[in-house]
Amino acid sequence: MVTPEELEALDLMCWLCNGDDAALLGYCNQSTISRRSQHALKTFQLKPNRALDLHRLAGNSSLVRMEREVHQLYRLSGRSRSRLRLHAPYWASRRLDGQLDADWMVNPARKKEPVGAALRLLEDRVIDAMITETSQRPADENPKFVCFDLYEVPLILCAEGLTEKQASNPLYSEKSLSSGDVRGLSRVKPQGFLSPESKGCVVQLFNHLYGDSQDADCGSDQSLEDRSSVTFLMAHHPLAFEGFGHYRRIDYDCGFRAKESLVVLRGLEESPQVLRLLEMLSSSYLEPLRQYADVIIDKAVM
Repeated sequence: MVTPEELEALDLMCWLCNGDDAALLGYCNQSTISRRSQHALKTFQLKPNRALDLHRLAGNSSLVRMEREVHQLYRLSGRSRSRLRLHAPYWASRRLDGQLDADWMVNPARKKEPVGAALRLLEDRVIDAMITETSQRPADENPKFVCFDLYEVPLILCAEGLTEKQASNPLYSEKSLSSGDVRGLSRVKPQGFLSPESKGCVVQLFNHLYGDSQDADCGSDQSLEDRSSVTFLMAHHPLAFEGFGHYRRIDYDCGFRAKESLVVLRGLEESPQVLRLLEMLSSSYLEPLRQYADVIIDKAVM
């Protein structure tokens, strides 16, 4: 079979899709990661699925799935030299870097991270836990996953700040907008740092709230102008918006509270390592949020 180091190299490549990042988290160089992962692929008779999904492998994966389950349970036991793997979107990864204890690693912060792929990686036991927000959160009745809600915050609408030359009556300067005003917007543009998959989820959520009026094609990067379009900001970590000062909040209550959650495979939720991770999130990651009056920290992690 394969060594723990070889399986870890394969999993890091499936998770991060980047040899430099994998080598960074694997405490070795890129050539070592490549050699180990290639040996694991050969042993399991698998190939990278480059045509469809870099996070998944082509071939009969039943054997590697069994190996991954054994190694995951060993990691969770606390006796393994391999660290547990936490996947987080960039705003969370950036803040968690340096806060996790020695038993956990987190993916490097990348703004275009395809968050949705992490659920598949979690199911395949490539990663051990993930932090996600409303648009990617599994339903409570999902038999595969358990969600620990960390906090919730009101969903807000923001428009890009415009100069006088761009618009004379920008949407954010108006007060007490109605749902009809919002429903009549001709175009919703999610934040540019989201992956295409996450952008599609934002548009789907907008359509769920206000009717099927928006096109899910979010590829355009043209700037927002006046009331014809609006950036629909999801309720990510509020501190992540410190760098988005050029956006202005619209005076409208969406009547919707979004959540950020820690997600693990069902059956692993009572693992001591998972419970310690929750304690760490409560004491450090969530602590800065307590200053915001509209942020509600979930009682389970208080």
